[in-house]
Formats: sequence, structure tokens, C-alpha cells
Amino acid sequence: MAERATFYTIADARYFPGLVALLDSLRLNGHDEELVVLDQGLTPAQRKRLAAHATVVELPGERHSHPALLKPYPAEFSPSGTVVLIDSDMLVTQPLSGPLADAAEGRIAVFSDHESSASRWFAEWEQEFELAAPPRRQRYVNAGFVAFSQDRWPDLLARWRRACELVPAERYGRMPRLLPRRAVLEGESLWAGDQDALNAILMSEVPPEAISVRPPHEQPDWLSEVELVDAQTLTCRYRGGETTILHFSLGPKPWESGGWRRASRNAYFELFPRVVLRQDAALRLEPKELPVWLRDDSRAHAADRPSACSGAAATPRSGSRARAHTACRLPCGSRCSDYATA
Repeated sequence: MAERATFYTIADARYFPGLVALLDSLRLNGHDEELVVLDQGLTPAQRKRLAAHATVVELPGERHSHPALLKPYPAEFSPSGTVVLIDSDMLVTQPLSGPLADAAEGRIAVFSDHESSASRWFAEWEQEFELAAPPRRQRYVNAGFVAFSQDRWPDLLARWRRACELVPAERYGRMPRLLPRRAVLEGESLWAGDQDALNAILMSEVPPEAISVRPPHEQPDWLSEVELVDAQTLTCRYRGGETTILHFSLGPKPWESGGWRRASRNAYFELFPRVVLRQDAALRLEPKELPVWLRDDSRAHAADRPSACSGAAATPRSGSRARAHTACRLPCGSRCSDYATA
């Protein structure tokens, strides 16, 4: 008999729309399992709306000021069964049967990180994370989704939590202005914080055969290449296979005030309003709660979600950022740049 799964995520008031989209996409795909939300600054009104749909928890004593370093927080709540850690900027586009089956078989189910960082590795991790052995080179994975059996891996969360505690908060996500992003990522061994901590453990203290890296089409590297097949069922395809999760990483997020800068043609932008505004959503948002470029109405179409700026150049796949200053079609009428989403 398969273990019962529990989903764990983190959110604050700013991430509430993304949290709602995650919740609704899970429910629309038949996942009725408990969703536990670590409250990092939700408003009382948001907590009240969540009450019927999720379990909202707080940590009695937080060890870090940055929420991302709290990813292994379920260790504080004596979890059981299958533990699923999932970010609140993800949309689930089909049932998570594959990763959950991996977990039931005793493997740790993860997705690869973006192809540009697939080989990320630092020998310094052995000392920085106090590893039991030097880290081996293997595929660097994303910490946004991790599924495993608590019974088979009873110490994983606690070990990951201890590793996160070794990351100085000021080194997490530090991006000096005068250095190119690639130089920072290649030179800063703790830049990705909890994700670096997880990978260091997987590369050192977990045997490679116990790690299940899901097929790359299930969590696309390039959202702009995802084909939205059926908005009603959330079905999407990427490079020949159906997607499982759409992850809108980095920022700004689509629902934030600067989100229009990343309003390029991609399935996450297209699906987001169709998930949170649909009548059968578990927790429905009102159109007025979304910025105009995410509203599924005539104003949103006037803002042209597929491309926030008329004629703007898309970002090349190399990852460099191209800017095209054009007359913006958003209501503000200002001049802006279009940033494609990787």
C-alpha cells in the first residue's frame, strides 16, 4: 500500500497568489493530500482564506532570516509517510504519480536544475557543509521539488536543516553589481543556499542509485518553449513529453508589481489566471487581486500577456539579456523592456 503523501511549502503575503495557484493546480490534478504552509508573513485575511484548504504552521524559533534557508522545516513537525517539498511558484500540470512512485520505492525524487547549472559543483562543500565524504560530480538538481519516504530516509530533513544552518545568510543569493552573473555562480559556492546544501548531501552522503532525477521534459528549463495543449486539464508538452511542473524561478514573479517585465510568451503566464480564476478552483482569487497582465479579461488581453512590449526582442537562449525599448502596451503607457523567461 502506497504511503500517504504530505505536501510542504513556504509563503508570505507577497507569495500568496503563487501559493493559491499551487494549491489549485494540485487539487485540479486530483491531489487531495494535506498541504502544509510555513507562514513567513501571511496576513490574517490570507490565513483565514487558507484555513479550509491548508494547514498553516509557524516555527517557534527561526534559525535564519531568509525563508529559502528554512526549506527543510518539516523536520520540526515529525513528518511521516511521503514528504513532498514544493515551491509556491510552481504549477502542477499533471498528477505527480511518477515522483511519488519513486519515493514509495525508496528513492529521492528530484528534478534537474536549469541546464546552465547542471554541472555546478564545489570541492569546498566538503568543509562548508561538514560532509562525511568529498562530493562526487553528478547532475546538480533543483531544490524546488523533493519527494521521499520519511521511513526510508528518516534523517534527510534534519541533515539538510543542519547544512542550511551552516550557510551565512549574507552569502545566499549575493550578486555583486560589478560582477557578471556567471562569474558569481561559478565562484560563490554558497550562492544557492538550501539548494547547494541539498546537492552537497546528495553528492556525498546519499548513494547515486538512491536518487531519481526525473526526465527533463517534466520540469522544463525554458518556459517559452512549452506548448499549452489544454488549458482546462492544464496539459502541457515540452520537447516531446508532457510536463509535470512549471517552475517560475527567480524574480520578479508574474503577480508582483514588476512582473510585466517577464510577461513573455510562456505557459506559466497563460495558465496562471486560468487556474486561480476558474469557478471550480479550490481557493479562487478575484480578478482585482491580480495585476492587469494576469487578468483573464479584455484588459489583460489589451496588455498582451504573450509579450508585454510591442516588438520587444526576446532573450537569447544563451541566457544573456536583450533589451528593446518600445512603446509599451500596458496601461501605464511607459517605455519598458521585455525579458524572456528561462
